[in-house]
Amino acid sequence: MQCSRRLWLAAALSAATLSTLSACGGGDDDEYWDEFQPRAATVTDLAHQSFEFRDFSYGAVFDPSLSSTPTRLAFLGSTPAGAGWRLPFSVTARSASSSGTATLEGDLLVLQFEATDPALPFTTSQPLNFRVTADVNDGRIQLLNLQSGVSQTSAPR
Repeated sequence: MQCSRRLWLAAALSAATLSTLSACGGGDDDEYWDEFQPRAATVTDLAHQSFEFRDFSYGAVFDPSLSSTPTRLAFLGSTPAGAGWRLPFSVTARSASSSGTATLEGDLLVLQFEATDPALPFTTSQPLNFRVTADVNDGRIQLLNLQSGVSQTSAPR
């Protein structure tokens, strides 16, 4: 009798947990986020695109102070640069924007800021280094900050 009560309680807790987790559609906008299916990101995935980091840890992938701040990473066109590509970029958060030139070589994305807004935590002296992958289905990207270890996936487009 005692054992069946424990099993019933365990089953009820499991069902409640699954129900709660499935209700979490993926973020503030109640969008459904399917599982990220990574593939190597290409310059085509990034050039002339913008990516919003607006759910879960928001812009923490760029800096811990942006943890609860929706953050946008936008790229302009690309030009070849040795074995990789150069892409002008901007990072916007808190109604402020900082910009510079990114380089993409394989899956290594380096953001080098050239103009920084004092409202944002970026400096021109230290680049941000990421591993970047793209989703096979929906254009999202996933960044892994190689300094902090923080990983974040952009919102669906």
